[in-house]
Amino acid sequence: MLLMSLKFKKEKIIQILTLLFLMLLVGFYLGFKRVGEIRTDLLLVNNLISKNQRELENIVSEVKLLQRVNEEGLSKLEIELSVEKERRTSIEKQQLKDKALAQKQLLSLEEQIIESKKNILIGIVNQWEPYVVSLECSFYSSSTDSLLFQSSGSGLLTEWGDASATVLTNKHIVTAMFLDRSDLANECMITFPQKDISIISKKVKVLVEDYDWGLVTIDFPNDYIKSLLQNSPSLCSKTPTLGNSVAILGYPSIGDQKNVTVTEGIIAGFDSDYFITSAKVEKGNSGGAAVSLENNCYLGTPTFSKTGEIESLARILDVRVLTQ
Repeated sequence: MLLMSLKFKKEKIIQILTLLFLMLLVGFYLGFKRVGEIRTDLLLVNNLISKNQRELENIVSEVKLLQRVNEEGLSKLEIELSVEKERRTSIEKQQLKDKALAQKQLLSLEEQIIESKKNILIGIVNQWEPYVVSLECSFYSSSTDSLLFQSSGSGLLTEWGDASATVLTNKHIVTAMFLDRSDLANECMITFPQKDISIISKKVKVLVEDYDWGLVTIDFPNDYIKSLLQNSPSLCSKTPTLGNSVAILGYPSIGDQKNVTVTEGIIAGFDSDYFITSAKVEKGNSGGAAVSLENNCYLGTPTFSKTGEIESLARILDVRVLTQ
């Protein structure tokens, strides 16, 4: 009985030991299998890490390449910008030089034009000055023969009609228009201030009733007058262009009584048989000579002026009123 019990316990122990051994084997197997799986997982992870690392290295390499390319491009761009800046600076400097040179040339040209116009004006004034005279007309009482009043102005020496020597002037100088009368002056003293020559003429008339034209005839011209009339002033035959230059020569009461006074302007407009001019015409200057600077000819006689809000504009009576 004891032996059977021992035998049973021994078998039971063997079964337990066998079971433990089997369990241990299973544990080892499972553990080994798990280690293999982990090793496989680790291998996969390592492979993935290696792959990502290679990709990262490629990316880093590309970034470095791009950075180098960008740096080279930026450096090249900076060089190009620097060259372009220098080029633009050089162009701007040259433009400033060209502008300064152009301004200098323009100023020189303007000075030349002004000097040329000045020389033209001086030449015309020197040519016409001897022909522009000073007039002083006297009116006497028919009953007492006493002097009633005198009128003064300017005139142009020329040949008119059959007379060998005449002075063209304004009607208001040789008539008593100041007194609202049409009486003619009894005599007019014609003075050539440059030569200090004075001649008295009693032959005074109105050329055209409806216009401000008067005429004084010199019956016995001296040698000086005869020499002047060998080259009588030419009369303008064409209408001047708007903007043409004009010079007014005469002896205004506020001017130099010994030398002709010259005012310059342009043809500013047209008013029937009159040219409107910006040139100043003062009292005493009327009756003188309005000369075209473009054509060097006698446009007509400066006469009355009209005053506006800004300034006065004088009128030049067209000499063609007398010739047409």
